[in-house]
Amino acid sequence: MRQYSDFSPFFPSHDIKAGISLKPFPYFPPEDRKRLAISLELDPKQLVIPSQVHSDNVTICTKPGVKKNTDGIVTNKQDLVLSIQVADCIPIFLVDPVEKVFGIIHAGWRGVVGGIIQRGVYATIQIGSDPKNLNVLLGPSIRQCCFEVGPDVARQFDSSYITRGINGRSMVDLQSIVTYQLEKLGVKNKKIVDLKECTCCQEKRYHSFRRDGKDAGRMIAILGWNY
Repeated sequence: MRQYSDFSPFFPSHDIKAGISLKPFPYFPPEDRKRLAISLELDPKQLVIPSQVHSDNVTICTKPGVKKNTDGIVTNKQDLVLSIQVADCIPIFLVDPVEKVFGIIHAGWRGVVGGIIQRGVYATIQIGSDPKNLNVLLGPSIRQCCFEVGPDVARQFDSSYITRGINGRSMVDLQSIVTYQLEKLGVKNKKIVDLKECTCCQEKRYHSFRRDGKDAGRMIAILGWNY
């Protein structure tokens, strides 16, 4: 069984390498990131590893290593290999093939409400990108079919992105919210790809915190430039 998905073909440059580990891939940090980087023909010594805290913080990176208190990392240094871990939150890959700016975002509902999408795109602009040149991929994540929330969370979103579940609970379409935010920031709709794969539904393929709780593993998402 294949242990990772290669997203590289979704991007217009053959030099971009992107992918995510699947459930059969051994979850053994930090060696899992190194192994996936090698599988994608990227240098594991150049890994950037954010210490994710479900925030709206985005860091512009110039060298490898651990980046504290951040859930988004962006760079124009082609030798760097960006990574995050996810288990329901949206892994968002951003690539500007013109200016060779790229980034990866761990987008949970708190980050989306707090503005992590806006901060991520603004960070790419700071280092030379133009939103109209960005190619964006929304990777596997919990979708509206399974993303059930209570009233305190639901009221933070526009009602047009919510359907009613059982017992008065709300089902949130976080991917559509992110897509709307990206378009509002100037990213072209035709350059946004949503894989539409639910981590919670696909038990054999993906880890899911919503489904498995504290026993859930994590998928590793990696993005780099094979120059």
